[in-house]
Amino acid sequence: MLPDYLLNFNEALYKFQEKFPRDKWSVEFKDSLINDYSFFSARVEDSKLQYGNTIRFLNNESVRGINLDSLLGISEHQSVLKNLLENLENFKLTEETIKNVHAALMSSPLAWETDFKPELVGNYRNVPTVGSREPFFDNKEYAAHYNLEISMASYLRLFNSRLGDIDNSIFEKHLLTRIVFFHNKFLNEIHPFADGNGRVCRIIIGAVLMDNNCPPIFPEITTQEQQIEYISTIVKCEQERSDVALIEYFARGMANYLLSKIQDL
Repeated sequence: MLPDYLLNFNEALYKFQEKFPRDKWSVEFKDSLINDYSFFSARVEDSKLQYGNTIRFLNNESVRGINLDSLLGISEHQSVLKNLLENLENFKLTEETIKNVHAALMSSPLAWETDFKPELVGNYRNVPTVGSREPFFDNKEYAAHYNLEISMASYLRLFNSRLGDIDNSIFEKHLLTRIVFFHNKFLNEIHPFADGNGRVCRIIIGAVLMDNNCPPIFPEITTQEQQIEYISTIVKCEQERSDVALIEYFARGMANYLLSKIQDL
């Protein structure tokens, strides 16, 4: 028996699919999903972004008084995700795909929160990395850099095997269970790149969702409180050595988003 939060997600997804069949999506509707996903994903790491002006910018409308670096960063995020979704028939979760996403996303020095390292654009990091989570949480040390090639190859075989038998009626095989497994392993354990791991992870998740007949959706993150909730849920998963907290967080947030789209249109 599925927990209520996954039953509610399944119901919301069914209602969304019924009201908005994928083959009937207009360009504007698809772009609105991609823009929202890009904003919520980028807002996790960039508190300067404001929803209304950012969405107008992504729709090629003029805006004023907005941090240009932030806007250029989210524009790259949108562009990379849109390219993956427009070529979904060719999408495969491979090391090459992940490295190409990183290269496309992180080619500009403006995309880097740390010092720009052009030799590491599209390549795994070659130094130890500690994730900065202060002042709210302890910093996090990630997988050793000298094991990344082996770790990523082994892990991707595991994840792809799990993607092959998704069944939204079974907790262990549910799409969100599989998505969260990828998220927590890639982002919170391996962290293969010197910078941009969160953005790469969430872009890949958007493509995996779409590849499994789910629109690219993410829990709404527009405020610092919502940003902290996402991060604290990740930390809770680490502390409890369990993915359940993030599965529930994704299910509730994504269901709410799907229902809001149904009600808005």
